[in-house]
Amino acid sequence: MWRLSASPFMLGVLTVCDLGPTFLLGPVTGTIVDRVDRRKLLLVLLGLNFALISLLAGLTIADRITIGVMLLLTPAIGIVQAFDSPTRQALVAELVPPADLRNALALNSLLFNSARLIGPAIGGVVAAWIGEGYAFLLKALAFIAPFYVVATMKLPRREPKARGNFIAEMRKGVAFVRSHAETARILVLVGICSFTSVPYFSFLPVLAGDMLGADASLAGLLMSISGIGAVVAGLTLTFSDRLEGMRRWPIFSSFLLGLILIGMGLSGTVWVTGCLALPMGFAILSQNLSSNTMLQHFSPPGFRGRVMAIYSMMMLGTVPIGSLLAGSLANLVGMSAVFVIGGLLCSLTALGAMLHRARYPEEELVDDHEVPELAADAAARSIPPVP
Repeated sequence: MWRLSASPFMLGVLTVCDLGPTFLLGPVTGTIVDRVDRRKLLLVLLGLNFALISLLAGLTIADRITIGVMLLLTPAIGIVQAFDSPTRQALVAELVPPADLRNALALNSLLFNSARLIGPAIGGVVAAWIGEGYAFLLKALAFIAPFYVVATMKLPRREPKARGNFIAEMRKGVAFVRSHAETARILVLVGICSFTSVPYFSFLPVLAGDMLGADASLAGLLMSISGIGAVVAGLTLTFSDRLEGMRRWPIFSSFLLGLILIGMGLSGTVWVTGCLALPMGFAILSQNLSSNTMLQHFSPPGFRGRVMAIYSMMMLGTVPIGSLLAGSLANLVGMSAVFVIGGLLCSLTALGAMLHRARYPEEELVDDHEVPELAADAAARSIPPVP
C-alpha cells in the first residue's frame, strides 16, 4: 500500500480494513465458534487464508495489484482472522488434559505473540530481497503445514456446544463477561495496553527518526531487543508452577508498560530508549500471555469461543483505533507527548484495576474440566437470564 499510494492515511485505512473486523464482529464470531465443531471450522479458515493470500501473492507478482484490489482483499482476510483467532485459542482446551492446560495455554500464547514480533521482520527481509509478492507467497505456503496437522488431529474430548437462539447465546457471552469481575477487569486491561502500546509497535520509524534522530536501522534494533524481552516473559510464565501467582501479572504488567511508555516519551536518547525496549517486550507479552491464560481458566466449557473472541477484540481490534488516534494526536502535540499520555493512561488504568480488585474479591480458581458440575453451577450463577 505504501508503494502504491505513498500515503500514511491509506496505511491507516488498510489497518482498519485488516483488524477492524476483529473489533466489529467479536460477539458474533465467538458465538459461532461455540456452536460448531472447532476443528472443522479451523480447517475452513486455514483454507480460506491460503486461497486469499495466494490470490494476493499472484496479483502482486504479476504486477496486477491496485489500491482497489488491496481494499477488497484485506477486509476479506480480516474477516477470516476475526474467526481464526478465537477458534485456535478455544481449541487448545480440547487438546490437552486438565493438568496440562495452563502450560498449553501459556505456550500457545507465547508462540502467537512471538510470531507477531518475528513475522514482520521476516516479511520485511523477504520483501526487500525479492519483492512483496514473494513475501505473500511465503505466508500462503505457511498455511499448508497447519492444515495437515489440524486435518489429522484426533481430539481426546469435546467441550459442550452452545445451543438455542443465536442472539440469546451471544448476549449470554457478553453477560458472563460483565458479571465476572476478574474477567471484565482483565479484558479492560488488555484493551488499554494494546491501545496505548500502538505508538511503539506501529510508529517505530517515527520513534527512531523524529524522536531520536536516528536512521531506520534503529527501528529494527529496538524491535529485536523487544523480542528478546518477550521471549524472557514467555519462558518465565510458561514454566511458572503456580496458577495463583499468574493472576497478579495482568495488573503488574500493565502498570510496568505505562511507566516504560512514559520513559520512552521523555527519553530523547538512543541508549535510554534501547534499555527500555527490553522491558517493553517483557511487559506487553507478559500482559497478553497471563491475560489469555487466566481468561481461559475462568471461562466455563461452551463459553470459551465467546470469551476469547472478546479478548481478540480488545487485543487486536483496538489497534486500528489506536493507530488513527495516535497519528492524529501526534500531529497536534508531537509523538513524544503521545507516548507520555498513553503511558499515563495505561498506568492509571492499572491502578484503577488494583482498586477494583480490592473492592471485589477474586473468584476461586477451579478447573472446570475436573469438576464439570461446578462449572455448570458457576455459569448458571454468573449469567443472568436473557429475556
